[in-house]
Amino acid sequence: MRQLSEDKPIFEYWLPNADNIKTRHEAQVNSVVIIGANGSGKSKLGAWIEQQDFEKVHRISAQRDINFSERVPLKSFTEAEDNVFYGGSQYKEYKQVRWGWGESYTTKLLDDFDDVLAALIAQVNLENQRFIDECKHAESISAERPPLPKTALDKLKEIWDEVFPQRKIEQEDAAFYAYSQSKTDRYSATQMSDGERSVLYLAAQVLCVPNDKIIIMDEPEVHLHPSLMARLWTSLEQSRPDCLFIYITHDVNFASTHRSSDIIWVKNFDGTKWELEKLPDSDLPKELLIELLGNRKEVLFVEGTEGSYDKRIYSALFPDCYVVPSGGCEQVINNVKAYNRTPSLHAIKARGIIDRDFKTEEQLNTLKEKGIFHLKVAEVENLFLTKEAVQILSQRFGTDADKTFSSIKTYVSERFSKQSKKQT
Repeated sequence: MRQLSEDKPIFEYWLPNADNIKTRHEAQVNSVVIIGANGSGKSKLGAWIEQQDFEKVHRISAQRDINFSERVPLKSFTEAEDNVFYGGSQYKEYKQVRWGWGESYTTKLLDDFDDVLAALIAQVNLENQRFIDECKHAESISAERPPLPKTALDKLKEIWDEVFPQRKIEQEDAAFYAYSQSKTDRYSATQMSDGERSVLYLAAQVLCVPNDKIIIMDEPEVHLHPSLMARLWTSLEQSRPDCLFIYITHDVNFASTHRSSDIIWVKNFDGTKWELEKLPDSDLPKELLIELLGNRKEVLFVEGTEGSYDKRIYSALFPDCYVVPSGGCEQVINNVKAYNRTPSLHAIKARGIIDRDFKTEEQLNTLKEKGIFHLKVAEVENLFLTKEAVQILSQRFGTDADKTFSSIKTYVSERFSKQSKKQT
């Protein structure tokens, strides 16, 4: 990290270019999101970043054990910190030992919860001892005592309260406990849910990392409900403004919460080199743009919502297309236009389908030139009233298809008799 101005830091990180050469990048905020499909080489990219500077980077694996001892084995701060950051003080010059060698570098289970909690407790003890020493010194020279410091445990509690406002956490001796506001149901933190233990683990990890590091968080969504993720990571980023967080994820919703962050799309990985692209500027909503970047099918924007007839019908009719429900007609039109104005997406075609509604032939022809087509019926639901659909349903229910269609036709004609000119 370097200072652009007194109150505006610049964070530096690096990525491989097309020739796998380390290239420097700058971030204006302390978070970067790397997103890509499963199997696109994201975790290996995180490992590559770490291997460029082991002293600068702390990587938290997606493969992490969130079980720990009821009473944490206590260690000195230096020993506990070395265990968390290097895998042991004996490995300071060979940090790769922390992950094992060779193929297990991104797949080894990270089993360091006890060490992380031991480091947190040791850090709090160190901070408390420093405060006592400062008070003694102030007393010896008849000076005013220093203010009470905010310890790592205080910060942990603040983060916890932000994520789980209905529950509390505390540390007593070498154990952690959770309880409700009444304290009548206090229980060992080892009995917490997966989500609660994951928050404890990640918060303690982040608070124990030495100053001015890059923290690579592989799959930040593991064990966490989507409603918790934004609160947790916002709190952690605020608690460590000196560190740059690099998230590696395939979760579009998580990526879209980081609206000010650099978002790096992993387009391809051939086993040796990555094809990367920074999320481009676009008029498309950020969540939709991220979603489309990982798509390899032709895109079809349609009206409706995720569970609407539009999505279900068009997905069945066009199985080779990536169908994106966009709400109303105007949003379909806007999405197609915005897509076509985004150069990074031009390798894959995008079209739109809208309801006929009451548009003029001139309007429809203009839209067609832009790749936006219309139904020959007013609305998508009217497809169920076409003769072909009625005949198939009649056969399914064992009725006479012609008679059924004739009766439906008569009913509709009578129902809309006062609107016949308008509907025509």
